[in-house]
Amino acid sequence: MSGAEVAIGVIGVGTIGGYWLDHFAPTLPLQSRARVTAIFRRQQQWLAPRGIASKHWRETFTQHAQARQADGVEQWLQATRQREQQPVVLDLTADKTISRRYPAWFASGAHIISANKYAGSSAWSFYQELQRVRRQYQRHWLYNTTVGAGLPILSALHERCLCGDQVQRVEGNLSGSLSWIFQQYRAGDKLSDWVLKAQKMGLTEPDPRLDLGGMDVARKLVILAREVGWKLQLKDINMQNLVPDTLQAVSATNFVARLDDFDQAFDAWRQREHPNAEQFVYLGFVARDGAGQASGGTRLQPIDDSSPYARLPAGNANFTVQSRQYDANPLVIQGPGAGPEVTAAGVHSDVLQLIARLKNN
Repeated sequence: MSGAEVAIGVIGVGTIGGYWLDHFAPTLPLQSRARVTAIFRRQQQWLAPRGIASKHWRETFTQHAQARQADGVEQWLQATRQREQQPVVLDLTADKTISRRYPAWFASGAHIISANKYAGSSAWSFYQELQRVRRQYQRHWLYNTTVGAGLPILSALHERCLCGDQVQRVEGNLSGSLSWIFQQYRAGDKLSDWVLKAQKMGLTEPDPRLDLGGMDVARKLVILAREVGWKLQLKDINMQNLVPDTLQAVSATNFVARLDDFDQAFDAWRQREHPNAEQFVYLGFVARDGAGQASGGTRLQPIDDSSPYARLPAGNANFTVQSRQYDANPLVIQGPGAGPEVTAAGVHSDVLQLIARLKNN
């Protein structure tokens, strides 16, 4: 089916999905024979076999959308295959339930582009089954925006492995929200003030403990480790949770009401562990020792003006890759690591790569 049309179904049209439809979908080249034929939101769906006019998708979606069917994606996949088109699913959600459908979608003919971190960081047994089904049906799965937004960190690791290099360690400030918060914070500040500002700017989750807990960073670390062939799971990541035990189980409203307790706990930790530190960075790392054992962790680390993290522009990420070939001087990848524009651009890069692969099959 190398000459077949490519039908794209977009799942999730929030910040990233909306930006991709607004700015990148209209730029799909005519010769690619690719077009968006379905949009799925949590409660609604719109199927348009002849294609969706991306410039006006919001208005036409409101006019034509129907109630979302439980098997709406599966019905779209079946209809797409019947029209002898190649279906491509863009999962631009952060929904674990959707990621569990990947094996069935592979079996139904879909190729998948994902900004959703759940599949890549899932339990090892599910991840293995997902890859087995993908290989069985010869499907493509691209997920470069799950780590670093539009930065080419995953592709760089993939290329290191292809050329026979052996990756030993990957480290970086993987959380866009925590990077911004600690680029602003200085010792003596109320950390909660910067957390609330980041929340108002849309940088954190509605419940900022989801950022402060380190789970988002841990998922990205698992994805990085698996890209170089290491068998790592979330349970193997040693996370530093910035939320004290007494505030981890309370409601989001109660947490906000008790931010003074949060600040006191953080200041007590800072004065006990790093009394002279002025600035911090929240880092994640994965590494493999001489015996081949992989490990990973997250930590809040003090830095001074000589650190590359201290000189980063707000919102930027810095990754270092140490390998057999890049040992004394690690490979450095640096640039904007979060935000709808760069993430949507990364998604579009995956879309164009996938279209090229399908045309060459």
